[in-house]
Amino acid sequence: MLNKEIFEFPIVYTNPIPRIALGWGAHQTIGDECKAAGMKKALIVTSGLKGTGIVEEIKGIIEHAGVATEIFAKTTSNPKDHEIMEAYKVFKEAKCDGVVAIGGGSSIDTAKCVRVIDANGGQHVNNFTVFLDPPFAETLKKMKPCTVPQISVATTSGTGAEVSSWAAISNTKDRAKVLVSGPNVQSTLAVVDPLLARTQPRDVAAWTGFDAMAHGIEAFVTKVQGPYAYGMLLRAVELIHNNLRDFVYNRMDKDACERMCWASTMGGIAIGFGAGAGIVHGLGHQVSALTDCHHGRINAVLMLAGELYNQPAAVDKFAALTKAMGVDTTGMTKFEAADRWFDEIEQLLDDLEIEPGNLSKQFGLEEKDIDHIVKVYSNDFCSQGNPKEFNKEEVTELMKHVLHEPY
Repeated sequence: MLNKEIFEFPIVYTNPIPRIALGWGAHQTIGDECKAAGMKKALIVTSGLKGTGIVEEIKGIIEHAGVATEIFAKTTSNPKDHEIMEAYKVFKEAKCDGVVAIGGGSSIDTAKCVRVIDANGGQHVNNFTVFLDPPFAETLKKMKPCTVPQISVATTSGTGAEVSSWAAISNTKDRAKVLVSGPNVQSTLAVVDPLLARTQPRDVAAWTGFDAMAHGIEAFVTKVQGPYAYGMLLRAVELIHNNLRDFVYNRMDKDACERMCWASTMGGIAIGFGAGAGIVHGLGHQVSALTDCHHGRINAVLMLAGELYNQPAAVDKFAALTKAMGVDTTGMTKFEAADRWFDEIEQLLDDLEIEPGNLSKQFGLEEKDIDHIVKVYSNDFCSQGNPKEFNKEEVTELMKHVLHEPY
């Protein structure tokens, strides 16, 4: 039957974003904010952030405001379903009525999932994962809205999770990284404090910073990106390109640190403004599920290969990204400008000491893993929004190539 639809995505939907407190010393307001949100006892969800003193300080600030606390500090990278269920058990047994997430995306997303589970009768978190099939909108209709307040305290410069309406978790049974959502799942308040971001080790600063860059790039080239996000994403890419190197090699550089915090949050907001992500995130999620590698690092490692796959479908956008990264494109054709983008990203990766591709050597990925990765990716939102439509054979060849090659 002839498809008579004119537009692939006729309506661009936006997700709600929370109140945001961004600035030096913003974490000092958390106690008052917990109290204002009606919390009497807050579950602090974190990985522990050992050696930074962040968790201990914020715990003291919250308790000084008259709000009791309980700590769950077992969150790991690519948060696992069983960790989330354990966090929920602690939440219920301690009789908490609020959640404070302290850390990167793993801690923030774990906290979101605790609230989704609580709102929906304590069911297992894997019951709330959303896909293209069955349609995610139908899944969301069956879920009750989150009512427990959440304050998300970002300690990295890349996640964007503090302002998003999604949580990325690892389904350990299916060996897949999946998305969880729900009505009102977004944070009540996002706290972004450069004082906390600068405590990151150098490699984590590089990986999370490039994660922010991946958000800016992927959300900009996606098919569903709308005018709300256009300028914000270009500005985020500009800020990251100009400041990430300085921040990685001197986290005490106050200007670079603050600009990275702004850029990271902007990327998360713009994704929620209907922009979404694409093949780099989609494939990267599944590599993380199998190898437990850092989310930001795998985005960096796959960036050149994924966007080389996309380039023919988004030449104008890659040319615009090149210009946003400070390259004078005067006299270049749009194709030349688009090609130049790859040179700039390759140089950035080299400066950050991140090796592109070579997934077998870097993460132990094997060719037998590729069919599973591509199958899960095909049902991920990222495959729908990617500028080049999903083709199983082409994506499989891409993954086979980067198994042993840079890109």
